[in-house]
Amino acid sequence: MKKLYPIITATSLVLIASLAGYHLPATGDQSPIKKIPVFIPDDTKVSLKNGTSLSGRLIKFDSQAKTIALGRESKTKEVAMKEIKQIEFQGKVIIRESQSLVISAVEELLNDEQQQNRGRWHEPLQNFKIVDVNEGKAEVTLTSLNPRQIGIISDVLRNSSYVVEEIKFNPSDKIEIQVNRCVATYQYGRCYN
Repeated sequence: MKKLYPIITATSLVLIASLAGYHLPATGDQSPIKKIPVFIPDDTKVSLKNGTSLSGRLIKFDSQAKTIALGRESKTKEVAMKEIKQIEFQGKVIIRESQSLVISAVEELLNDEQQQNRGRWHEPLQNFKIVDVNEGKAEVTLTSLNPRQIGIISDVLRNSSYVVEEIKFNPSDKIEIQVNRCVATYQYGRCYN
């Protein structure tokens, strides 16, 4: 009986491990939850519900405390998210790829074909995080899209980046994030939409 115990335990562990991995796809990450890297332009305009606005650079997005912070020159201004209607991003983004430095500007899109480069993601506050303020890097954890939509976004990321244009706030602690797909054109030193 003593010799069977280790065999039963090892067999049980293999069975549990195989069952735990049963729902994972055999190739690639096809899960309906995906962290998507995005970039934030350096100029930020925050429109408040009282009709006023603030500008600066978004340096903090704290979903726990429900505050953001804007930096301008050597000053920092913290604002409660409940006071914010929307955040609009403008200006340049430096996208550091493995080999190149790309400077991009978020540009107005003029036709229907270019309009398809835009996306809107509706996610809880905690699904948006600033990763590196100095490089304008952030990430969005997508939980509201189906696996097919996430697959399309993952395919886009192979040769493009997403730049955040706008974040809208609503009372249910969800945000609407508008992104624009940016395809790098390295020969001109900037990213064109």
